[in-house]
Amino acid sequence: MVAERRKSESYAEYCRNHAKDFKNILRDEAGTALESWPGRTAAALLVLASVITFYDASTLRANPLANYTAFTYSISIGIIVLYPIASLFTSPLTKYSPLILDLLCVAGLVGFCFNVYFIIEGANFRSQLDEVTFVLQGQIAFVLSLSSAFAFHTSFYITVVRNFLFAVIAALSLHYISVDFYADNRLSIVEGFFMGTMIGWVFYDAMRARFYLKSTDADTRQHLYNQLSKLVYPHQLERIKLGDQLENTMPLKEGKGIINVFDVQKSSDIRHEKTQDFFMGVFQSFLQICMKGYEHNPLRSQAFRLKETGDGFISAVGYPFLPVDSRSLADSAVSTALLMFESFNVEVEKFNYSRAIKASMGLAYNSVQGTFQSGGIRSYDLFGEALIQASKYEELRKQPILWKIFTRHARGLGLEDFHVLIVQEVIYNSLSPSYRDLFVEIDLNDPELVENNFQMMYDNDAKFIYFHLLE
Repeated sequence: MVAERRKSESYAEYCRNHAKDFKNILRDEAGTALESWPGRTAAALLVLASVITFYDASTLRANPLANYTAFTYSISIGIIVLYPIASLFTSPLTKYSPLILDLLCVAGLVGFCFNVYFIIEGANFRSQLDEVTFVLQGQIAFVLSLSSAFAFHTSFYITVVRNFLFAVIAALSLHYISVDFYADNRLSIVEGFFMGTMIGWVFYDAMRARFYLKSTDADTRQHLYNQLSKLVYPHQLERIKLGDQLENTMPLKEGKGIINVFDVQKSSDIRHEKTQDFFMGVFQSFLQICMKGYEHNPLRSQAFRLKETGDGFISAVGYPFLPVDSRSLADSAVSTALLMFESFNVEVEKFNYSRAIKASMGLAYNSVQGTFQSGGIRSYDLFGEALIQASKYEELRKQPILWKIFTRHARGLGLEDFHVLIVQEVIYNSLSPSYRDLFVEIDLNDPELVENNFQMMYDNDAKFIYFHLLE
């Protein structure tokens, strides 16, 4: 009992906090009731009641006013018939559907009172009058409760006031028809009012519960959708909504692409209370660069963000997303890398660290393939030679002999601290002249490298490497 009361209170609180939405739902429900089977059923019952009353009054009782009984419910029937037609031509009419339904109910109640008047006034003799009043007495409570039972107002107090007015209308009408008949049926009017109000409360509480459950379920679905959108791309969400499996939403066939491995030089030496916020800002700016030009038919964007690795960031150009422009894949990859260095400098300036913070990137072109993890959380990942080689190219800066070459070239440019971009030979050879001119060539057979026993790992076909230094 306590649990049910708490549920009812939660429904009430939710409906109060979402009064506008609740009002809209009730309006739509009232319009649906008028247009669909409840309205059609009510119209059929009113027609049947008119026919039976007319037949009984004219044929069995020879009531001179019998003809009038055939039209007492005409207003109610007209409302039901005309509402769907009128709403087609006047759409704002649907906003008043709860009031129109109230008008239907009061018209039905008044129609019943007219029936009572015609039947009583048309009684031919005393015994017939006693007979018809006895029959009518059993209908008053039922008709009043039926008229009062269903309402679509946001506040139940409005429904109670409405029901009270219905009871007053019934009482005044019956008093006008016959003081004696009214005196005999005062209790029936009270019964009809309370019975209709109790049924109305059950109906109202059910509407609140339905709105609460439907809305919170929709809120939950929206929340899940919003959270899922943090894990997958928009096109994946759309395909999942259409019934597709997650594993079918991203390319899985082997392809070719350029992998970009980004890392911050000497990141472990950074000492600042907002170091984590700094890296989050960097990765967020990189994500924005990757998502430039994103579209899903076909899949394309500036780059594909593969993963964040603490102080590193790995992205791919050309797989699984196509590049957004018509330039060569190598041009797109180098252009993206330069944009990332620019955004990194912006974040470093905002970080306002006491020492220079520089980064490095390695680019490699080779085979790459998409995959979903076989169990647990099915996150999308890439594997292939390109990832291994790009990682090794980025790590070349850690080779003492190469760092010596980089530093010597930086002094010639007047740079003390610098970013370094190292690219594979195949990428350099695929660049347009304007990008190719940025890079400095290192011959891997250079005596300085041979004397220092330098060996190129994971790219045995490489004859040269190329680097570009940035401030």
